[in-house]
Amino acid sequence: MRGNFVYLSLEPVTNMVYSLGVSPADFLNGVPEVPNQLLLLNAEAGTDVTLNPHTRFQTIAGQAQVRRYLLAKHTAAVKWLDYVHADDLDFLLPSEIAELLYLGHMETHLRTPFYAKLQNEYAFLTLRDGFYKIYYRQLGNFNHVLDVSIKRHLRSMHNNRWVFARPLAISDVPHEILLQLTEGLMDGAVIAFDQLVERHRVYMIPVRAVHHPEHQATWHTQEEVYADSKEVASLRYDLTTREWALTIHDNQEFSEVADLI
Repeated sequence: MRGNFVYLSLEPVTNMVYSLGVSPADFLNGVPEVPNQLLLLNAEAGTDVTLNPHTRFQTIAGQAQVRRYLLAKHTAAVKWLDYVHADDLDFLLPSEIAELLYLGHMETHLRTPFYAKLQNEYAFLTLRDGFYKIYYRQLGNFNHVLDVSIKRHLRSMHNNRWVFARPLAISDVPHEILLQLTEGLMDGAVIAFDQLVERHRVYMIPVRAVHHPEHQATWHTQEEVYADSKEVASLRYDLTTREWALTIHDNQEFSEVADLI
């Protein structure tokens, strides 16, 4: 789906983030540590891929190999869990293997996708049209991923406007603003970078609240996403002071997250 925007929807009960516009590179650059080993829920080919005899799942080992795999272009969906010790795969029960097969095939959890035997931090599912569903054992790790993604999108818009300008150094987005974006709009938020305007060296990026998150499966164009949302806030970045701010236009759309800050 084309368009310079980020869509995200949080499911706090399962620590799942459903997103569009947050790339695998954002994930790799945002998580505290790149996973060292992946258990693939989809079939792959390549020299970095090996087969675990017990589970019949393919695996990838080594941070360099994992990074190369996640940044590569894939023709099929990428679905995986990380794990710590290779020997622990041999202790997965048939019921647990069945749950992993269900997760990969149905693209949703049967039970929690975090396994004590694997000690996995993530469950990563590539969906259609650039959508991702990622489960975070520590949900706070997504905040840094979102921070990386926001700065990348803004830098891209800035570079398109000022072709010969020096690279834009962007400050980190404050924690309280990230919380408002992820947990303040529980039905989903759209950060519309392609609707950005600049006034007095301040970039103003519309933030839109999603009206019908159940329509996600029917979105195929940017126009459909925007038609199913309305502007409720403005994310602002001051190029002079390098400070972020979030101006809320519709308080009724935002839940109270002050106790989380």
